Amino acid sequence: MATERAAKKAEMEAEKKKMEARNEEEIRIKMIPIRLEIESWMARDHLPDNMKEHIINCIQHRLEQKKDFDIEKPILHLSKDLITEIKRHICLPLLKKVVPNLAIQGDQNLLEPICESLKPKYYNEDSYILQEGEPLMMLFITQGSVCCFKTSRGDNSMGTDSDTQYIEKGEIWGEELLEWGFNRSSAHKKSVPISTKTVKTTSKVEAFALTAKDLKNLVPMHTRAAEATKEFVKEFFRTHSKENKNENSPKMSEQKGTSRLLEDGAPKSC
Repeated sequence: MATERAAKKAEMEAEKKKMEARNEEEIRIKMIPIRLEIESWMARDHLPDNMKEHIINCIQHRLEQKKDFDIEKPILHLSKDLITEIKRHICLPLLKKVVPNLAIQGDQNLLEPICESLKPKYYNEDSYILQEGEPLMMLFITQGSVCCFKTSRGDNSMGTDSDTQYIEKGEIWGEELLEWGFNRSSAHKKSVPISTKTVKTTSKVEAFALTAKDLKNLVPMHTRAAEATKEFVKEFFRTHSKENKNENSPKMSEQKGTSRLLEDGAPKSC
């Protein structure tokens, strides 16, 4: 009886190992085209090589958990830390190019939090991203291109060539949203900026987007943190200055001298 149980257990273990081996082989085969696509995507977006294995491992782990993976939208399936790192690598240089042209140079330390607030977006060719008159959105184009135009006749048709603006990979649309977000006037913040043009894709587009709502929530949080830090620093130096004044006062010096004499000349108790 015991021998039969042992044999059955061994058989089950062997079957389990076969199944695990089959699953590993299936994942290995699935990962071949995925790895090639990931390498191509990383090259297009100029992502550093040291990210590759982290991205591959993240995708492989997802497949092992029997979760879906869309090779055309890889960033949607990565870990939060990896997404943040990718956004910083791609979008931070673009932000730094835009900021010198805006009146927000004093808020450079807000650039990384802005990057973290960006949302990855994917659009098909001939898709409307934004209509004229809708709340403005800031777009960081990482693949493809869009055209921005006035809907002169109210029928979504493009205006004249002089009215049309093309935004391509590595460029930003809607940077005036930052001007609005960093304006300190509370009255100014009540009205969300409106897009003066319609934005439409001319090809498949990959982008990162920042909405007025995201920016509106982000700036006060940063301002409160900055003010709290300023108050802490002020209080620290205020206290530190008082201590220095007390130490340098004649009375304190006399007390210190008496104390030193007692320490040096008085007999020490056991």
